[in-house]
Amino acid sequence: MNHTANAPFSEIAQAPRRLLVEIAGVTLWQATLAQPDATIAQWRDWLTPEERQRAERVTRPSLRGRAFAVRALLRGLLAQALDVSPAALRFQSDTHGRPHLVSPFANGAIRDFNLSHSGDNLLVGILHHTAPPSWQRIGVDLESLRRSRDIARLAQRVLCAREQRTLEGLAREECRSRFLHYWVLKEAFSKAVGAGFSLGFETMDFDLDAAPHPRARALPKPYCPNDWALQFLPVSASLVAALALGNQTSLPTPDA
Repeated sequence: MNHTANAPFSEIAQAPRRLLVEIAGVTLWQATLAQPDATIAQWRDWLTPEERQRAERVTRPSLRGRAFAVRALLRGLLAQALDVSPAALRFQSDTHGRPHLVSPFANGAIRDFNLSHSGDNLLVGILHHTAPPSWQRIGVDLESLRRSRDIARLAQRVLCAREQRTLEGLAREECRSRFLHYWVLKEAFSKAVGAGFSLGFETMDFDLDAAPHPRARALPKPYCPNDWALQFLPVSASLVAALALGNQTSLPTPDA
C-alpha cells in the first residue's frame, strides 16, 4: 500500500503521509504546512478568489503561507479521492461554519471530511462512502504536547468532575499529556457534530483507559455514547491526535 499521496502532490518533496490506521472507509493524512514559496505559489490556482483573499489578509508571511497551505492541501487530498482537479471542488458551510462538498461532488465517493492543524502540522480525515452506513460524520483534532496551556484553569472549565479527579497527583508533564488526550477527544467529537464549544465540554465524560480504544461514558443530549467510535491516532511523539466517528441516529437534521 502506498502511504504517501500521489497526484496532485507528486511533484512536491513533502507530500502528505497516510497514517497507518485500518478503519474501513476512512483515510487519515498528516502533512506539513511549512511548504516552499514556489509550492505555495503553484497551489494558489487551486483556490477560489474568496479563499485567496482570506489567506492574503493574514499579515505575517509565515502564517499567510500556512493559510494557503491548509486550503490547498485539503483540496488536493479530497480531489485525489474523487479523481478530479483540486480547483474544481466547491464547498458550502452549514450554520455552524462546518464545510461540506456541494454538487456535483456532494454524493460522490466522500461522505464527510474534517481537518485540524497545530503549528505547521495538518491532519485531514476523510470518510468515504465505502465506510459502514452507520458512520455519517468524522471529526479529527491535533494538538502539540509542547503547547503552553494553563492546564489547571482549563481542566476546571472543560473536564467533568470524574475526569478532573484522574489528573490529581500526576507529575506536571503527565498531567499535561492526560489533559490534552481528553482535549483532543472532546474537540474531535464536537467537530464531527459541528457545534463546537456550545455543546458544553464539561458535560462530556471520556474514558482514556478503556481498551482497545477510548470510549465515551457520557455525552450531551441528544448524543448517545454507544453511537460513537473514538481512537487516538499514531502521529509524532510531540503531538497528540484523535478521531471521532458518529452514527447518524444521534446527529441533528443537517441544514438544508
